[in-house]
Amino acid sequence: MANIFLLEDDKILSKGISIALKKDEHTITAVYGYLEALQQYQKQKYDLFLLDINLPDGSGLEFCKKIRETAETPVLFLTANDTEEDMLGGFSAGCDDYISKPFPIEVLRKKVLAILKRTLGEKNRIKYKNLEVDTDKCLVLMKGQETHLTSTEYKLLLYLMENRGRVVTKAMLLEQLWDIDGNFVDDNTVRVNIKRLRQKMNDEKQEYIVTVFGMGYTFGE
Repeated sequence: MANIFLLEDDKILSKGISIALKKDEHTITAVYGYLEALQQYQKQKYDLFLLDINLPDGSGLEFCKKIRETAETPVLFLTANDTEEDMLGGFSAGCDDYISKPFPIEVLRKKVLAILKRTLGEKNRIKYKNLEVDTDKCLVLMKGQETHLTSTEYKLLLYLMENRGRVVTKAMLLEQLWDIDGNFVDDNTVRVNIKRLRQKMNDEKQEYIVTVFGMGYTFGE
């Protein structure tokens, strides 16, 4: 159902949480320390972060701030620090909710389901400035007017938007959008499709799709 990142240094508790959430058909990536979390969290997209605050090699608060530099993915803190000051610090760092240890696993499951219902329910529409994409209908709107894209152009735009804030290389685009069918294509294929997409979006000033010279492309600011 959802891809969840779990940062909890107590391995017994981490295993218990993972088992419970897998019953709801979630995929769990479990790590046990701050440095390990930094190495893992950018390797794929997550729908929810469950973070312990007190870690042996860092702080869940600092990790939350790191996430907020590039993403608005919901964060739920798992912590024994339940004073008003600690909770305010967590919300200032960018978390969406708290659950205080010790907690019943069923309470955690309900909180997770509530957060995902709220956030995943909004994922059928992606917005940035004057651009809006309805992923249910594969509909692209620019300033409220439909922009007609080919299937490849649509997939290209969606992939760039989903990776907003990150540099996407030509090799990544070729692998994600073309090589999956086993077809041989070259770098020029990417360049041509980017050019056509920009023309249809009237994006000559690169307000949306930005070229990162020598590397690839990024979406937005």
